[in-house]
Amino acid sequence: MILSQIFLMTLLLGPIVWGSRNWFTYKGTSLSNNSSLGNTMINSAVLYALAFNIIFFIQELFLVLGKKALGLEALLYHNNHNWVGEHQMTSLMQGSGALAIFLTGLICLAVFHFIRNSRSIWKLLILWLAFHGLVQSIPQVMIASLKPETDVGEALVGYLKLSESTLIILAAICMVSVALICSWFSKLLLEFNAEEVDFSNPKDKFRYIRHIAVGAAVIGSIFVIPFRIFPWSQAMTPFIVFVFSIPWTWSAAAVSKPVRRNMSKVNEKIYWSPIVCLVLLLIFFRLVLAPGVTF
Repeated sequence: MILSQIFLMTLLLGPIVWGSRNWFTYKGTSLSNNSSLGNTMINSAVLYALAFNIIFFIQELFLVLGKKALGLEALLYHNNHNWVGEHQMTSLMQGSGALAIFLTGLICLAVFHFIRNSRSIWKLLILWLAFHGLVQSIPQVMIASLKPETDVGEALVGYLKLSESTLIILAAICMVSVALICSWFSKLLLEFNAEEVDFSNPKDKFRYIRHIAVGAAVIGSIFVIPFRIFPWSQAMTPFIVFVFSIPWTWSAAAVSKPVRRNMSKVNEKIYWSPIVCLVLLLIFFRLVLAPGVTF
């Protein structure tokens, strides 16, 4: 358990150490330009919020479908679910949601590489879906060793009876995986760069990531709050995901070289279509999912 806590703290503190090193390394470097990236940040924030809510919904949906497959009556909410009845494999099916979003993340990543040269702003949604599919699922395996009462904990500890040593190995693999995945996504996000950004300058890279990833994730997490269902502790979930992932994406920005330039429309202006989609999704969550849907 102590090792799992160390892995968790490393995941949280690693980007702080890396970021401090970057500050000392590049503090004498000046930005090559001061052009506005406000449109980039707002567009990315809306798409980030859309992706977060879609991935979280998929997780809860497959938790419900897993119970339904066992013959139980299940009730689906946005960020929760419930069921009536008992089955010996219920605890195993508690891991079905995390597995579903992990596979969704891999599928979206494959789709992203297929459309990598597209200029559409929706390409960024696919990338954020891949990001959330992975970073919302993998840490759940690491946390299972610390909190066996969590969904994945019930599957790994409660049903599969994995030993403590096995859980520690899985936690170590998950810690390294999250750090590497988030660092790699830094390079993928830099590909959306605006034409005037000079990526031979590391501070320009940090600045672009600060808008398309860090600032967008903060704003996007705020956008997620109205989607959550009481208790209000549920509103902390998007910020917990942020703390585990986005700092690694920011810290790794200077490492990504050379960067491909796949110019995207996400930098050009604020688009209303993603905003409309986010509002429609909120209405669906509040009017349909908040009361609950029986399966």
